[in-house]
Amino acid sequence: MNGQTIAVEIAAAGDGAWFAKHTDRRLRLRNMIPGEFSDVDGEPPVGMAWRTIVIEAQPGARSRQAIALPLGTDIGQFTDEALFELFVQVAPPGARQVIASLRKVKLPAATGAS
Repeated sequence: MNGQTIAVEIAAAGDGAWFAKHTDRRLRLRNMIPGEFSDVDGEPPVGMAWRTIVIEAQPGARSRQAIALPLGTDIGQFTDEALFELFVQVAPPGARQVIASLRKVKLPAATGAS
């Protein structure tokens, strides 16, 4: 298992736990886990910090997107609407359609505790 796989597994577990506790939310902004993204390498731009926007289309179906935000940004201040606007701005082309598709797919219920 490589470092990125481990980082993604840690991120997914944390995101799953967060969404389980915040059932009224569909988006979250959190600190990026080092190694989480293969296309984000090195330090963020000066005065910025790497963060991750996570959108949950439905329980267990999530998409993550890296974003650099100014240092000192209160990550708890954003509403789902504001986070979705940020997500759309930084996500690759077609990401919005992927999320819409995920919302339509019926996933099997999760079994067991994680």
